[in-house]
Amino acid sequence: MVFLALTLVLSTRLVGAHHAAQAQFDLTKAVVLEGRCAKMEWINPHSYMHLSVKDRSGTAKTWSLETVGPTALRRAGLSRGDKSIKCDPLGEGGTYIVRGFPARDGTTTALIADLKLPDGRIVKLLDVQEFQLPSDFKDK
Repeated sequence: MVFLALTLVLSTRLVGAHHAAQAQFDLTKAVVLEGRCAKMEWINPHSYMHLSVKDRSGTAKTWSLETVGPTALRRAGLSRGDKSIKCDPLGEGGTYIVRGFPARDGTTTALIADLKLPDGRIVKLLDVQEFQLPSDFKDK
């Protein structure tokens, strides 16, 4: 009986640890960010890209960008092994453009919908046909 109760408590804590995108990100707003990849975390259940983005005044801020997990990234054509996302704080990795959804709390956090790589390829990571994302990777 104790084992059953303990299992029930632990399983509800694990389920609660995973969040719905709608709770953290504003899916009614679009954000377009351009910058250099400072760090890429290929972790489950969601991977994170840290993008150094300069604001209008030229001050760089690091955005923490949540995306799908490593398996889904691989299916989209990105992989850690082939270094399809090159991160370099000195800017040698090229410029990335991200379209996505900003955090509801106003922090420099967003959910990536799709990503334009330095070589011009566009990688779609979420099916967002119903959302009002700019189609040209530029702010409206």
